[in-house]
Amino acid sequence: MLNFKYDIVGSFLRPEVIKQARANYFNGEIDLKALREVEDQAIADLVEKQVAHGLKFVTDGEFRRRWWHLDWLKEFDGFTTKHFDKVRNGVTHQIELGYIEGKISYDKSKSHPEIEAWDYLHNQAKKYDGVEAKKAISGPNMILVDHFLQLGTKNTSYYGNDIDQVIEDIGTAYQAAIQDLYDHGCRYLQIDDTSWTYMIDEQFNEKVTALDYKKEEILEWFRRASTKALEHKPEGMTIANHFCKGNFKGNPLFSGFYDSVAEIISTIPYDGFFVEYDDERSGSFDPWAVLKETDATFVAGLISTKNPELESREDIKRRYMEAKAVVGDNIALSPQCGFASVEEGNSIDEEIQWKKIDLLVSCKDFL
Repeated sequence: MLNFKYDIVGSFLRPEVIKQARANYFNGEIDLKALREVEDQAIADLVEKQVAHGLKFVTDGEFRRRWWHLDWLKEFDGFTTKHFDKVRNGVTHQIELGYIEGKISYDKSKSHPEIEAWDYLHNQAKKYDGVEAKKAISGPNMILVDHFLQLGTKNTSYYGNDIDQVIEDIGTAYQAAIQDLYDHGCRYLQIDDTSWTYMIDEQFNEKVTALDYKKEEILEWFRRASTKALEHKPEGMTIANHFCKGNFKGNPLFSGFYDSVAEIISTIPYDGFFVEYDDERSGSFDPWAVLKETDATFVAGLISTKNPELESREDIKRRYMEAKAVVGDNIALSPQCGFASVEEGNSIDEEIQWKKIDLLVSCKDFL
């Protein structure tokens, strides 16, 4: 089991060379091999920079992804996506949402881009002593969120309205995917799952009610799917959960406090919980006192990745100690989210991104 006191969530701002190469690829100007070569070099540079800035756990910055969640979910058979435009904050954005089109499963015999991405990151991390690679994937509940809640589709072409079998198959598919990552040397996995923060948002719960669901019913779906996914967790593998309140180009998607979800989340056998606490929208740390009864680490996301203002070390220490008084000694520090949940990135620049990383590392003396 890994022991950590500070860590990052995962994604980094895409360098211009990546953005240009992806644009060239989608315009048909370069092939996939050429795109991968650009990504490989950028990821190698990123890993080197993470180590130079004092990080002990490194990621590939999600440099190969368009979306934080869908690129991973496309690894599952029976799941696909659709594209459409959506106006948010007066701006029209290109949106992609997923839906269930067949039996959800994971075929380990297939070639998986996300496994290939992990292999490359893992090999890069091996170049540095005392450094561990971390893989971040989106969680099982995001399949349920997209199909049943975001798109509002009540049935599926394969399962009909048998939600119990949907949950069973999603959990089983995740078990196979987790084992595949383990077989490829992954010992630290982060499962990103904002489904929980959908359900603390009053406006989103109005949508849930309009779909003729109850909040408690949906939370039970999430608990079952997440618990099933971890049912055969490989020995020696650390699996943490991360959920923030949405991070679309630096804008939050949800608001609300964690009081109604903390207790049910704490029953899921994760080794750690990365939780957003970068501003007053998160409320108090009190709901997470339930973690004292578990072995899980509470990872306080006190450093904002969407606000360009640099936090003070004194304020971070004060709030960290407030959290520690509630959750106990199993506590660590992190940013509240990644720096680029989608390839466009948050509304900050690379200079402040690395200043935030330096701030994180500088806090290690009081963690």
